[in-house]
Amino acid sequence: MANIILIAGTYHGGWYWEPIIPALTNAGHRVFAPTLSGLASSNPISTKINLDTHIDDVLRIVEENNLDDVVLVGWSYGGMVITGAAARITTKVQKLIYLDAQLPKPGEREWDLIPEHEHEMFIGLCKDGLNLHPDAGMLTYEPRMHPHPLATKLQPLNYDQVKFNSLSKVFVFAEKWFGDPSVLSPIKRSYDNATKDPGWRTHSWPNGHDLVREDAQKVAEFLVAEAASPVP
Repeated sequence: MANIILIAGTYHGGWYWEPIIPALTNAGHRVFAPTLSGLASSNPISTKINLDTHIDDVLRIVEENNLDDVVLVGWSYGGMVITGAAARITTKVQKLIYLDAQLPKPGEREWDLIPEHEHEMFIGLCKDGLNLHPDAGMLTYEPRMHPHPLATKLQPLNYDQVKFNSLSKVFVFAEKWFGDPSVLSPIKRSYDNATKDPGWRTHSWPNGHDLVREDAQKVAEFLVAEAASPVP
């Protein structure tokens, strides 16, 4: 049995994982799907929340539940969070699974991983100077989206690369981003870095970025198999 912690992406909460949680628990795993600080309400809070805050959210789950054999799963922005968390609790982590997720190098911000031509778009979504607000199109696509703290995108993630390299790591790349073949996925760089590193196992799926929404069964079966497989 593994203790699986699922971390969703920008604007999303623990609700994102609802379609796959039953399959994971039925396989005997204990599952945690937190909604990270600042993402639980459509009324954004004004206190400062940064990447460290979200990493601490994960560490709190581990500490309060006295967890070992932890499988950290991150989707999209969630890759930033699980990278930082794993670097701080290396001995408790069984495996890291990146589901089309950001993979920063030490000292990088997610802002550094976002294509420059999208920076202005994100700035335009920051109406209050603290939070990125999903626009009307995003809310039509997924009404449960909530404002996301901007500082989580701007804080560099510093971690020990040597400790991180010792962990078992898996990367799944979604080839179609959001279905437009003319748009280069901003996750492609992270995937390429993982494929060049012998410490990773990588997969490329003919799916779009929103993996759980597009094929929950495929994601669930993959995570069940990975959680049960021995660490190399």
